[in-house]
Amino acid sequence: MKIRLAVDNKDYDRLRAEFEALGIEVNDDAEYILTKKDEYINNIMVKKEGQNEYIRLSVEDIVCIETFGHKVVVYDENQDYLASERLYQLCNMLNPDNFLRISNSVLIATHKVKKIKPTFSMKYILTMSNGKNVDVTRSYYNLFRDYYKI
Repeated sequence: MKIRLAVDNKDYDRLRAEFEALGIEVNDDAEYILTKKDEYINNIMVKKEGQNEYIRLSVEDIVCIETFGHKVVVYDENQDYLASERLYQLCNMLNPDNFLRISNSVLIATHKVKKIKPTFSMKYILTMSNGKNVDVTRSYYNLFRDYYKI
């Protein structure tokens, strides 16, 4: 059996050693994910497209996360990465005080919004700190307004 650990850095090494001592392989490609109840993650495992090596990306570096079908792309200030988790899983794993879903396919880091531009059709266009533009859709319009108190 293989599992992936989605826990903070202080627990990761200890848990990895305990699971491996029990004969359970800890692998970032695993189908099953172990998280700590009622605690949000500090980093996620991502990889560059076309590469087979995972890296830990701090959630503080995330600008936004976008999904294209089954492909989940995580953007930081300079690069984009692929995540193994689905968008809804990441929504549950990331602190809602710092991340906000703005459409069915986009999750943003709330502190990385650089500019908010309203449109005529109950939408907003956001410019993120890395220059990427993302849309707040009508379904998430009121949630977005309430969060930013606008």
